[in-house]
Amino acid sequence: MKKYILLLSLLVYISPLCLMAENGDTNKNWHFSGSIMYSSRSLDGTIASKLQSERNYFGDLLVTGESMNVGTSNTVTIAAAAQYKRWGIGLNYIPTQFSGLGSAIVGVSNEAEVGFIETPLNTDINVNMLLLNGSYNFIQTGNRVFGVGAGLGRTVIDLNIIPEVGNSIIYDGTQPFGFLNVHFSDVYKRFIYSFALNGISGAFSGVGVDYSDYTFEVGYRVVNQRFKLDIVGGHRMVNFAVDIEQEPNITKADITLEGPYLGLKSSF
Repeated sequence: MKKYILLLSLLVYISPLCLMAENGDTNKNWHFSGSIMYSSRSLDGTIASKLQSERNYFGDLLVTGESMNVGTSNTVTIAAAAQYKRWGIGLNYIPTQFSGLGSAIVGVSNEAEVGFIETPLNTDINVNMLLLNGSYNFIQTGNRVFGVGAGLGRTVIDLNIIPEVGNSIIYDGTQPFGFLNVHFSDVYKRFIYSFALNGISGAFSGVGVDYSDYTFEVGYRVVNQRFKLDIVGGHRMVNFAVDIEQEPNITKADITLEGPYLGLKSSF
């Protein structure tokens, strides 16, 4: 995650130079935008749990995105933003649900030996992220925007990972975190391309969080008046690692939610 912080610092340093090269601002002080996207995301990564007990018979539980066999999450994401001159604030809601029947690796031990077995697994995972972001655009013309920002995230995590043999991973809680942001967009004639990067690494409310979020998007502007309407599509990859300690369990989740999306974006 340090490389993301260094990248952001570099961009902040060179942005005033870019600003000097740009001229002109948009004519109106206030702008508003909103989007609705249909997305299909896959789940990858690992989730592991360790029961800290000297008399524990079943020790470790390890599952991967592939072994959980949960398929894809098909949901609708919603975003809204307001901007005054070069300052903006945005809200992004990302719901994700997975369920399926798969398998897990369970560590077992007794007085004679220690080993691992594979056991059937029932999985239900809900990860709903709400991101609030404030930003400043160093470059802002009629067709091009480049800015940086910072925000607060709130993730509601509901894990129900239940093996036939061994200890379950059951967690239902809310994890707040902060993040930094870089974004860029450009319009060539009516064709649009953009990218955005969020990232942070730290401890929040006693829980370790490592978060990065990459979005690449292209689109076409079908209405290009004061009110603008775009058809857009892209790819989003969210990496979210969290260490949760619940006596006597320690759960480490390092997951990637990734997939394409398609939708509509409007602004005025």
